[in-house]
Amino acid sequence: MFGSQFGLISGIKKTGARAALATGLAIMAIIGADSSTYARSDTVSGAITAPPRTGWMEKFIPAASPAPLPAAGFTEQGGKMRALKDFGGQIVLMNFWATWCGPCVREMPSLERLHQKLGSRDFTVIALSEDRKGWEKITPFRQELGLTALPLFHDVGSKMMFGAKVRGLPTTILVGRDGRELGRLTGHAEWDSDEAVALMRYYLSKP
Repeated sequence: MFGSQFGLISGIKKTGARAALATGLAIMAIIGADSSTYARSDTVSGAITAPPRTGWMEKFIPAASPAPLPAAGFTEQGGKMRALKDFGGQIVLMNFWATWCGPCVREMPSLERLHQKLGSRDFTVIALSEDRKGWEKITPFRQELGLTALPLFHDVGSKMMFGAKVRGLPTTILVGRDGRELGRLTGHAEWDSDEAVALMRYYLSKP
């Protein structure tokens, strides 16, 4: 009888040890998760203290030291010159693209939907075409994709692209209200996804 009790106690101890080990591993896994991809919050105020970077926004790289973007101009349809300063006071999502760029074409409809969803006095999307032939290419492209709301512009001579040190297309730069770069994402993304909207709203919530 004593032996059976000893075996029972030993089994309980082993089971308890395994449960404790499993719990410990679970806690370590949580602690070891890459917190850089998640928004951190102040435990006292509940305020989010880091941009949420999940899903499509995992590739978004916040600027370590936000620097002013070039003052280079770009044209709207009709030839009128515009510049980032014209959008002062707004958060601007500036997309560099071209009609010959497959990933660019795939993400354009989502950029339009994001602009329709969040476009306001506080936020806008602007898409700068790097096509050398400018509006000769942009206009039929806009009609073909049915882009009726997305603000399209021509980056004449790719001056803004080179000035902003864009290395490939598509590249999308988030610009603060003061014209400084907040961060960028290189490559295709779905810009009306929940995680993209959450990222935009994070920066919109900042003064």
